[in-house]
Amino acid sequence: MLDVAYRKLLLVALMAVTGCAAESDAEPIASIGAPDGPAPADVAMDRPEPDESDYGRELARQHASISAHETAALRYSNDWAREERLSFAYADRAKLTGDYDDYVRAQEALERAFGVAGEGVGPFMSRAYLNFTLHRLDRAEADLDTVEGAALVTATTRNQAMALRADIAFHRGEFEEAERLHRLSERVQETPASAFRVAYDLWQTGRWQQADNWLETAAERVLPSDPRTAAWMSLQRGLMDLDRGRYTDALAHYQMADEQFGGWWLVQEHIAEIQVCLGQLDDAERRYRAVVEQTGNPELMDALADLLEERGEAAEATVFRARALATFERQLEQLPEAAYGHALEHFLAHGTPERALELAEANFALRPGGEATVRLSQALLRSGRASDARERLGPLLETTYDTAELHATAAVVFRAAGDAVLANDQERLAEAINPDAMDDVADLAPE
Repeated sequence: MLDVAYRKLLLVALMAVTGCAAESDAEPIASIGAPDGPAPADVAMDRPEPDESDYGRELARQHASISAHETAALRYSNDWAREERLSFAYADRAKLTGDYDDYVRAQEALERAFGVAGEGVGPFMSRAYLNFTLHRLDRAEADLDTVEGAALVTATTRNQAMALRADIAFHRGEFEEAERLHRLSERVQETPASAFRVAYDLWQTGRWQQADNWLETAAERVLPSDPRTAAWMSLQRGLMDLDRGRYTDALAHYQMADEQFGGWWLVQEHIAEIQVCLGQLDDAERRYRAVVEQTGNPELMDALADLLEERGEAAEATVFRARALATFERQLEQLPEAAYGHALEHFLAHGTPERALELAEANFALRPGGEATVRLSQALLRSGRASDARERLGPLLETTYDTAELHATAAVVFRAAGDAVLANDQERLAEAINPDAMDDVADLAPE
């Protein structure tokens, strides 16, 4: 199965860090790192014509926005705020398309902004969001220190900084502190993003009904003029269903997202994933082929390769697997911190244990929270180090973090370490959340 956990975290980063489209542009979309190839304007001109779907029209709007911001930034090259707006425009398109190159351009625009800003001046809040998205938590905190230490800080900016500190705490495994700050931020300013942050804290700590209530609140706060964010919220509700093995419910939420914002590849690939779970392989294959062609996303290439292997098409699966590897390697060169977690799933399943462990350790060093800890323990187990994997999981099991993947991984680790009693306990916990949880980690068990 495609790496749901890390794609879910990507979605969370796009929402929880950036805010909804319905909110102020003062909370800019997170960005990323610096491509080889043509200048940004040339790349934008070479893009294919968008279609007439909701997605296509939004993409066309973004192309036009970027062109206008590029012109303004060139004309007023000593105005760092124009470069910040250009960074936002690139990152907004990247958020829609998943294109790493646009994240790179967003970072370059911020670097130019700081290049013309005076000492102690510049888009520090934007860079904090960017650093968080890149999983550079220490750098993000340093920028937040600068923002909060400024002589004049608006209440909105201070609240945004607090919410981002809470996001950082979550990814460091400080789950109770993250929830405390998220709830405080929600009391200061009620937005779709603030409600979602609380929902996610509840979701990842196993309080499902409360999480669903907060997701509903977040969705209700989305403006009617913002169908993209409405669709994003429906995706989140589907992902929570998926975490619990409720495939039919998940599909219904994904189909709602498709009705709210048609043509979005992100919705289509989620539908394809559920169709695999439901045994609708012909439809899933068609969707996966379409989104791979549209996006060149390596995780989706891996998902298509998995499906082709299941259908006995090993030769074509090998082609897509090789394409996925090449793309992951490029992303790891472009934006290593941002790519570690996404590439890790590929190397856990299809690479050497040594490379998988290298990526898992690098990812954990950046953000030692729940997901990264689970992935590191999986890599340790793959490397034949069951005792080390068990030692790594122990502290996490003492926290409020409570996911099917955590408990299923712990079951495999404990069994490999020779503790059948604890393994059985963890298996029961995993299956209480998702009856199919053990199937999702079956390949982890040492042969």
